[in-house]
Amino acid sequence: MIGVLKTITKTLTRKIITNAQLSNLHLLKQLYDDAKPPLSGRIVEQRKPTVVNLNANDICNSKCAMCNIWEQKQDFEVTPEQLKFILQDPLYSEVKHVGITGGEPTLREDLPELYEAVIHAIPGLKGLSIITNAIKEKDVISRIEKVIEKVHHYNKDFNMMVSLDGYGDMHDKVRGRPGNFVTAVNVINHFQAKKIPLAIGCTISKVNVWDVEELLFFMKNNKIYGRFRVAEFIKRLYNDNKANVIRNFDEDEIYQLMLFFYKLIYTYETNETYINTYRSIINILNGGKRLVGCPYQGDGVVLNSRGELAYCAPKSSIIGNGLNESSNLIYDTNTDERRRILDQECDACIHDYHAPLTGAAYKESLSAHFWRNRLNIDSEGPLFSDRFIKPRRLVKKGIKQVLIVGWYGTETVGDKAILGGIVDQLDSLYQNNYQLVIASIFPFITERTCKELNLNANVIDAYSKELIAFSKGSDVVIMGGGPLMDLEDLAIPLRAFQYAKLEGNSTIIYGCGLGPLTKTRYINVVSEILKLADDIRLRDNKSIKLAKSSFRIEKEITLSGDPAKIYLSRYPDKQSDPKILRCYVREWTHEYAAEMTQDDFYLKKLSFEGALAAFIKRKALEIGAREIRFENMHNFVIGNDDRDFSRYFLDQYFKDWEDTLVSYDKYLATVDSIVKSMQNSSHNICMRFHSVVFAHTLKTSFTAVDYTMGGKINNYLSDNNCIEKLVNVDDLIANYND
Repeated sequence: MIGVLKTITKTLTRKIITNAQLSNLHLLKQLYDDAKPPLSGRIVEQRKPTVVNLNANDICNSKCAMCNIWEQKQDFEVTPEQLKFILQDPLYSEVKHVGITGGEPTLREDLPELYEAVIHAIPGLKGLSIITNAIKEKDVISRIEKVIEKVHHYNKDFNMMVSLDGYGDMHDKVRGRPGNFVTAVNVINHFQAKKIPLAIGCTISKVNVWDVEELLFFMKNNKIYGRFRVAEFIKRLYNDNKANVIRNFDEDEIYQLMLFFYKLIYTYETNETYINTYRSIINILNGGKRLVGCPYQGDGVVLNSRGELAYCAPKSSIIGNGLNESSNLIYDTNTDERRRILDQECDACIHDYHAPLTGAAYKESLSAHFWRNRLNIDSEGPLFSDRFIKPRRLVKKGIKQVLIVGWYGTETVGDKAILGGIVDQLDSLYQNNYQLVIASIFPFITERTCKELNLNANVIDAYSKELIAFSKGSDVVIMGGGPLMDLEDLAIPLRAFQYAKLEGNSTIIYGCGLGPLTKTRYINVVSEILKLADDIRLRDNKSIKLAKSSFRIEKEITLSGDPAKIYLSRYPDKQSDPKILRCYVREWTHEYAAEMTQDDFYLKKLSFEGALAAFIKRKALEIGAREIRFENMHNFVIGNDDRDFSRYFLDQYFKDWEDTLVSYDKYLATVDSIVKSMQNSSHNICMRFHSVVFAHTLKTSFTAVDYTMGGKINNYLSDNNCIEKLVNVDDLIANYND
């Protein structure tokens, strides 16, 4: 079935893109009818496992926060000879891989002999692996080296995983063993130097949810590969009573985890199988079902140190003992337990077993792929078949329905304030008697924004049939704030405006700036969006001049200012002087210096960073700051998470500042938190555009760093008669580089 679905993806999806005149809905229905979920609550055809999860023991020398196996006392453990006897059963005749875990497997002195027994028992075996906590560094290295010698002697593959649940003291806290981080890193370095395939495994629980970003930063810097999982209730770990730390995340922690797994998808993991697992974890965290199958639904089996079998580690009861009866008979005659697991456990299990997408997830993937291609910049405009998509209204005629589009779903704190300002204007215009719909690239982000701003809005996927339906059905469609610049997602306002005009609905550009625009394809799209707009209100005078001169827009264009200022007006003007210098910096990216080559830009970027660090240090000395605090205005990987840059910037440029407390905020940023931080400072150094808008509107003491090279920051300060607050990139490099 999986092969059929992959064929559908490659062939029929190609037809979708090249033969767009076909009815969208008809073709999708055909795809969906052909794609059947492979494992939804039904027993798969019994087949022999190809993977064995072998628990070498049932004891451990750590005291992990999410596990109770360390409380177990050592009892019966199968000998290598007994293990060989079990594995010679016909059930294991097709096994290709055996992974040996614990407890802590390196506590067994006969560990190399266990591996040799496995190899002798299963002639067709291709590879083996181990997972270790690396607490007893010397013993771990010695025993694993002997294991590797055995495995390679028989020409089998070998790989290993070292548990690492945080950076430094956080790992030791999770594992309950001081010094374990150091021993784990030493073991990692030892086997990496020997070119042994190695990964780290990180388990995320309530204890370390806010610290895994630090671990990822460490891993990237040290070129260590690893995988991340969310702690699950697992029968073999005896952790049913760990509800305080397992899957007990509050709303902020769930949101942070979703952001983190997207960061892994976009900046770290390259293997599509593991990427699909991470998408599945995100979906479960967001209240959905498991998107990937599980090898233990038909391809795997668990064998513990007593010789007992289970269908899977997390949810299966023990189904028999291979020392007492045939494993094949045990596996085939306990299907009631397998049915129970499939029916009651699999959909909600967040454990990181890796397998292809389920049939339902393939359907969703096909749909997402179809609509992203159907609505992108390069596809044709409205088609005849789109007439079959009916206008969508959530309210009766007479009550306004307003659709807001833009870069929502990747929004910064500034974008949140923009949305709040637009809604304040709509409340005033329609006396709160309207229905708000927001198109979002990543709906979970905009849903979070609506909760933070206390907005009653219907959030839809920007790349879906709903964009067409709501563009047709909404009385007003607004491109709400942010820049019209070199972005593929210009497709969203373009398509929304096109479908709105088909129905004679009003289209408005409100609070947007123009640029940077350097590529013809994006310039052409922005030109079309401007032409489709009934009402154009731009945020700065330079953008108005550009629209009239370069785009030859003859209709009236008004100056709106930035809508964020409207929302910020609800906050009182005040600023304390606690001797804290707060910095709202971001990574400087190439689109703001597009005339430079990549190599030249990189060199200038390094010079700029060094100068910016020197400027911050001098300002701290000037105001007598007791603390330098780096704040963040963006938390999503798309658009660059400011916390990532802060970690890098502090690590690179502030290691020598021991006398002053220098730190960054690792938690989530909101409009309220940024306002509070700015007002609780002696001075604010603002690089993010909207940090400048916030600092100026709130009447705080600030300096604006113009990374836009004469663009939107310069435009804002000029329009607001405070250009003296500006320092630009070239001046910083000239005056502050050592």
